[in-house]
Amino acid sequence: MNETADKKQLFIGVWNLANCVTWLGIAAAVVAMYLALAGNPRIAMLLFLVSGLCDLFDGRVARMFERTDVEKAFGIQLDSFADTVSFVVFPAVFLLTLTAAPWAVVLTILYILAGITRLCWFDITTDGDTKYFAGVPVTYMALVLPLAWIIVQAIALNAAPYVTAAVLAVMGILFVLNIKVKKPGGLWYAIFGVLAIVLAVLLLVL
Repeated sequence: MNETADKKQLFIGVWNLANCVTWLGIAAAVVAMYLALAGNPRIAMLLFLVSGLCDLFDGRVARMFERTDVEKAFGIQLDSFADTVSFVVFPAVFLLTLTAAPWAVVLTILYILAGITRLCWFDITTDGDTKYFAGVPVTYMALVLPLAWIIVQAIALNAAPYVTAAVLAVMGILFVLNIKVKKPGGLWYAIFGVLAIVLAVLLLVL
């Protein structure tokens, strides 16, 4: 492990295809935040879906290649940081672009704390139960938030801040609630991918 970590190279880190997919997801989330702040929530939500798709497939790409222990460990750490940016920070920023009310600031703080707690707990228990997650993964926000936004667009646009806040509140609780959530198998990856594409199409046509 140390031989790979200490290997002389120009830049630190592990530069492979799977990590490039993860970095692409982070970039999409950052641009999504910029667009949300610039007043373009629909395209922001579309890029949020792109970030979710990158997270969905980066692990599968990684498993296509033989990796050293260092490469695996780096990938795990990178994935958690990517999840923090994409599925913890972006939803919080998105809510704050919809309302400047003090209660929204409090809610985003609590949501971010719950998301970070969930990710830290996953990192130290990742070698435990191979069939179930403890708590709802933060990555599920990639489907839940866009779906809620589409419903708001179709029904009542002026309810957007409150619906978004409700999503963050419920999901934040589910992140840290000590419940078992079955880990998705191969079929579910396909289902999640199709759902993301359907949501993307709806965002484009609404």
